[in-house]
Amino acid sequence: MLADHINTILLNGRSALLSAIGHIAFPLFTIIWAANLPDDAVRLRQRARRLWLWAMATQPLFWLAFMMKGQSWLALNILFAYAGCTQMLSWASRWGVNGAMAGLAVLLMLAWPLTPASYGIPGVVFCLLCMAARCISAVAESRLFLLLVLAALAWLNTPGSGYENTFMYDLLPTLAVPLLIIAAVAALPHISATRLWPRRFFYHAYAGHLTLLGVLAVMPVRV
Repeated sequence: MLADHINTILLNGRSALLSAIGHIAFPLFTIIWAANLPDDAVRLRQRARRLWLWAMATQPLFWLAFMMKGQSWLALNILFAYAGCTQMLSWASRWGVNGAMAGLAVLLMLAWPLTPASYGIPGVVFCLLCMAARCISAVAESRLFLLLVLAALAWLNTPGSGYENTFMYDLLPTLAVPLLIIAAVAALPHISATRLWPRRFFYHAYAGHLTLLGVLAVMPVRV
């Protein structure tokens, strides 16, 4: 994520390598977000509330970082996608089908402002698939579901930096690397059972790196 944002904000998208590294971040973060969704309804509501608060608190920093790139003021940061999906699950656990439909309506409203910089509909679809795998074990074991996940991963970054580079810099990092990392961690129980980062590290790191890049982006260049 940091590599991709450095490339976009400070290098004007000139580095295909940094872009490829950045494409690994969203699938990994989404899988980790889904894997850590709580089962308890009360904690699920608390998680949704926390994500909404961090999404709104981070939005001005997101604007600061991307405003020099001509990004629309209506564009939302990626935390809104996680907040909306978590809210949908929370409402579904509380009110059943009616809650799920209300949550889906929220996601449909978020899809357009998420599109400019936060993957839009493909990102929301991938979040929902990861959430389904977390909550319904039978779904996660289906081969058809695995094909849907792979299709969603391909959809996230197609096309990217020109059709001739799509496979090398978009599809390959997005499809292969996150799956390899997840498989490697799962194969090492002493690592997979250990918290690698402090609690709520992602919120602080996300807001902090946007602040740093935003300040660097608006600083005058001195020769």
